[in-house]
Amino acid sequence: MKTPTAALAVLGPALALVLVTMAGCAGPVGQAHGRAASAAPTLTAPPPTPEAVPDIPRSSSALTDRPPLSAPAPVRLVVPELGIDVPVEAVGLDDQGRMGLPANPAIAAWYRYGSAPGSGSGSTVIAAHVDSAVYDIGPFARLAEAPAGTRVEVTTADGVVHAYAFASTAVVPKESVDWSDAFARDGSPRLTLVTCGGEFDYDARRYLSNVIVTAAPIP
Repeated sequence: MKTPTAALAVLGPALALVLVTMAGCAGPVGQAHGRAASAAPTLTAPPPTPEAVPDIPRSSSALTDRPPLSAPAPVRLVVPELGIDVPVEAVGLDDQGRMGLPANPAIAAWYRYGSAPGSGSGSTVIAAHVDSAVYDIGPFARLAEAPAGTRVEVTTADGVVHAYAFASTAVVPKESVDWSDAFARDGSPRLTLVTCGGEFDYDARRYLSNVIVTAAPIP
């Protein structure tokens, strides 16, 4: 989770300072977590240790210049059809300039410099590790199975339950993810769930794709 990816190159000059590493994994803990890739991607930093593996971009440095929203923070996320029920922690950037994620895949993180549930615009980003060599497979590993229309409920600190319906679920190569859209604070209100997925590169010890779920508010 500590290595910048090629997302820097595809976001363009306006986001040249995109901070990377978001919801990686220490390695597949079971056969269901992918096959060895035929070739490892070029890394811009030394290979990660088994305890800290890439990789999801979180934000641009411009977002850190904005104060957190005053809206109540999400504290719980439930996807009844998938058996997902996880606490959510509000996070910012760690001491290395990356969005922090709880080590335990059973705990999700909300990027507090982005939009919040109930905001009139923008993407509310909640992410988690897909698995861990220490904690085993996490609940977000089930996201890739979710069809459109799947209901997700996010409870905020004021006790309000915000309901969404999955609009799309995609497994996208990391270098192809549009992170500027995922972290946008403008546009239609939406929930963006992120974890790692796809094939696992055993040489680089990283997943090669991200699972990106976009969900729309249910009136």
